[in-house]
Amino acid sequence: MARPPKNGGKNNIGPRDDMIRVRVSQAEKKRLHMAAQNAGYTLSDFLRVTAINAIPRTRIATPERAAFIRGLAELGKIGSNINQIARNLNRRSQTGGDNSASISAELIAQALRSVDTLSHHLAKMFQDGD
Repeated sequence: MARPPKNGGKNNIGPRDDMIRVRVSQAEKKRLHMAAQNAGYTLSDFLRVTAINAIPRTRIATPERAAFIRGLAELGKIGSNINQIARNLNRRSQTGGDNSASISAELIAQALRSVDTLSHHLAKMFQDGD
């Protein structure tokens, strides 16, 4: 079964199955690539925007935005690891296993809240463009 379309199908223009070939010189191709890169688009999206004023599907991330995205991903991984540690410790305490771990449940909950707060703050900054 296919994945549902993003945005619940809003602004979904359907698959792009048709191709238009255009011959250009190497210099023209280089200029087109540079113009697309400067505008923050893929070459295909740049040509669509320029030729028919189409709404691009995606924008290429600036280096700052790409670093921001990587940072959010790393925060998600850290939060996942903390959650796995908490589950493991909780499982041990319920089964009567080794309780010698000096990490309290409150400390783990505090760490998870901190990661969650930071993630939400970064996501808000990401959406606002700051």
